[in-house]
Amino acid sequence: MKAFYIYATGAAILMIAGLFASLFNEKAHFLIWLFGYRHTVADYYFYYITKLGETYGFIFFGLLLWMQGWRKMLPVPILGVIVMIVSYLLKQIFQHERPSIYLEKINWEGAMGVLGYQILSGYHSFPSGHSMAAWALFTLMAAIVRKTWFSLLCLFLAVSVSISRVYLMAHFLQDVVAGAMIGFSLGYGVFYFYEKWQNKYQPKAVTAKSADGELIQSE
Repeated sequence: MKAFYIYATGAAILMIAGLFASLFNEKAHFLIWLFGYRHTVADYYFYYITKLGETYGFIFFGLLLWMQGWRKMLPVPILGVIVMIVSYLLKQIFQHERPSIYLEKINWEGAMGVLGYQILSGYHSFPSGHSMAAWALFTLMAAIVRKTWFSLLCLFLAVSVSISRVYLMAHFLQDVVAGAMIGFSLGYGVFYFYEKWQNKYQPKAVTAKSADGELIQSE
C-alpha cells in the first residue's frame, strides 16, 4: 500500500491547502485569478480533461480493470452509482448559486465561455459533481493498482479535473474542494468494502504437489 499512501498524502496536502484558500479568500478569488492565466493550450486541456469526471472516465478505467478480470472491474460501476446519488442529494440540499449568477451580481465584465463549453447556471454548484466523481474514481484506481507512477498519475488527473471546473467557470474553489474530500472518502470506502468482499469470497489458490513433484495451483 506504499504507493497508495503517496497518493493519499498528496491528496491530503492539496485538500488542506484548497480548504484554507477557500476559507480565507473571497468566494470568486481563485476563479478570477485563473481567468487571468487563460491560454489556448490550457483551454483545450481543461475542456477535455474535465470529461474524466463524467461517465467517460468510469467507462475507460472500468474497461482497463475488466481486462484483468470482472472482479477487479466490479467496484467501478458501483462507485459511479453511489457518486451520482450522493452528488444529486447534496446539490439539492445546499442549493448554492453557480459562478455565472454570482459574477452577474458583481457586474463581472470578463468572458466566461471556453471553447463553447456550456455556461452552467442555477443553484447546483455545491459540491462539484465532477470533482467528486474524479477523486472517487482515481482514489479507487490508486488503491487497486498500487503502483507509485500510477498513483502519481491518478493524483495529477484528479487535481486537473478539479481545477478544470473552476477554469471553465462551472464551480468555485470551495465546491471542488468539498467534492474532492467527499469523492476521496467514497472512493476509499468502496475500496475498503471491496477488499473485505475479496478476502471473504474470492477463491484462494491452493498449492499442492503432483506425483512427479510438480507444483499444482488450483482454486
